[in-house]
Amino acid sequence: FGWGRFRWFEGLVSVFYAYEKTADAWLLDLARKLQAQGYDYMAFYGGEDVTVPTPRRGLWKWTKHVVNTAMALKAYGLAWRLTRRELDRAFPSRMLQLLDRYHGQVTGMFTGDECLAGRNPVQGTELCAVVETLYSLEHLISVTGEAAFGDRLERVAFNALPATFAPDMWSHQYDQQVNQVQCTINPDQMWTTNGPDSNLYGLEPNFGCCTSNMHQGWPKLAAHAWMRTPEDGIAATAYVPSSARFEVRGTPVRVLLETDYPFRETLKITVTAQRTVRFPLVLRVPAWAEGAVVRVAGGAEQAMKPGSFHRIEQEWKGEVDVNLRFPMRVKTSRRYNDAVAIQRGPLVYSLKLGEQWRRVNADKPHRELPHGDFEVRPTTPWNYGLLVEETRPETSISFEERPVGERPFSPEGAGMAAKVKGRKLPGWKLAHGWAAEIPPEPQRSSQPVEELTLIPYGCTNIRVTEFPRLEG
Repeated sequence: FGWGRFRWFEGLVSVFYAYEKTADAWLLDLARKLQAQGYDYMAFYGGEDVTVPTPRRGLWKWTKHVVNTAMALKAYGLAWRLTRRELDRAFPSRMLQLLDRYHGQVTGMFTGDECLAGRNPVQGTELCAVVETLYSLEHLISVTGEAAFGDRLERVAFNALPATFAPDMWSHQYDQQVNQVQCTINPDQMWTTNGPDSNLYGLEPNFGCCTSNMHQGWPKLAAHAWMRTPEDGIAATAYVPSSARFEVRGTPVRVLLETDYPFRETLKITVTAQRTVRFPLVLRVPAWAEGAVVRVAGGAEQAMKPGSFHRIEQEWKGEVDVNLRFPMRVKTSRRYNDAVAIQRGPLVYSLKLGEQWRRVNADKPHRELPHGDFEVRPTTPWNYGLLVEETRPETSISFEERPVGERPFSPEGAGMAAKVKGRKLPGWKLAHGWAAEIPPEPQRSSQPVEELTLIPYGCTNIRVTEFPRLEG
């Protein structure tokens, strides 16, 4: 009647698994009953309440709870397996569109600290919501076969997921911010319902749920990176260094993906079949990858259509190399109050800041190192506007490859960096312990032009990601 009513669709995952094993008809009756007794998210997203940010210390609502929201993304995709209603199949995309419009962040996530909080880049996103969004997207790819869900999966996984815990994964945040210039115990914070320690890096800041749920992210991504197709084939749905083993009509097959993606454009898949066997290899082509090409066994390059699944159906025997290239072009986007954000391929880029970590709460239970609590403050300026040619960002932003470190999602391990010019904005200061809200109009600055370094968002611990626009 509470959590269960708002998470009824989670039961469908287990019910469908059992039904596929047993074909017992009563399991589908149970699935229908779960939906009938569950909350109607489709009706809620047809109303006005979802469009309104929850005010500070606002009313906590089941309907706008950010983790319920993240889990519910898959609800009607799963229900479509029962109903076959096109309305159900289409609803997850519609739900994402509404969340993007009213609560979306450049990382592919939506705010919720702890309820839906609008598009301001200092409103938080709960770690539990990040991992549940990933899990929902993995189910939606499986059910619908739509490449767009894979694009969103990578955007969240390579940006929001690693940014919300320390590079060594011994501490994490309850809430992360897109513009997160310091992380402190902050009684003056402006969360909707969360507490003053919600964006500390620690053992269980604010509440212990994320301490458990953070561990879903990477393993479930790995488990869903490859999926079988109905025709005995295999599909690459998310690109991470990985391998998978399966059988095609009794013949053992292995696929191996070697890559430094998302920091690089190239990927190498090796298909190994012990005997000659025919099956399709299906490759997701990101929508941003204009000019994507594939080369099979050293043959001619084949063009691939962005935003689709590219199908290679042939006989496979021995080791066959399949080489992919997804060209990454820089682009800018306008965000909250017309602030500017920078993306390249699946990665969002943020200002690299110097960091000072200070241990806190050392006297609390279970805070012996390495799982301590930490505040993080900047040691370098953060209040910059960027000098960017928005219609042709490649003329004002350059990228340089760097070695991918042992911890790729860390300031030191980042495999790519960007250089861009900017000016300091002395009037942009802290407010309520956070970066103040960005004014919508272009800002004037007489400060000298400086060269700034941006690194992937997922490699940062503190950051600025949405920048004020500068006059001329």
